[in-house]
Amino acid sequence: LTRPLALPQEHGSLLLKMKEGEAELARLRSAEGDKLAEQDRSTQLEKEVAALREKIHHLDDMLKSQQRKVRQMIEQLQNSKTVIQAKDAVIQELKERVAYLEAENLEMHDRIEHLIEKQVSRGGHSSRARSKSEYVSRYAGNTLTGPKPLPLIRVVET
Repeated sequence: LTRPLALPQEHGSLLLKMKEGEAELARLRSAEGDKLAEQDRSTQLEKEVAALREKIHHLDDMLKSQQRKVRQMIEQLQNSKTVIQAKDAVIQELKERVAYLEAENLEMHDRIEHLIEKQVSRGGHSSRARSKSEYVSRYAGNTLTGPKPLPLIRVVET
């Protein structure tokens, strides 16, 4: 007699165990699915990180290249500035030489005029000879726009 009553009880307990087992299996499958999803997400994130590292490396290379170019341009600019300063110094020296030569030329011209006047008039009024410093100061600042210099004439006194 006990047997027939035990079957429905056993059946119910087995059914309960089966439902518990199915629930546990579903939970494990869900946890396993979550782990797979996490693994997929982790793999995806690793790929993204690798791609971003590669982009950063590329950008660093580009930045270093640009910095090298800028340094080279600055160096070229400084070299050009040095060359320009040297050429400006040469130009200034040439301007001073031109002013000096113009003054010397005018002084020689005045001497020639004086000698000619002296020979022609013999005792007439004589013009005062100008000094080189007067000509240099007179023409040094205005060498390019001044009067056209006269040709250099050498006078030999006898």
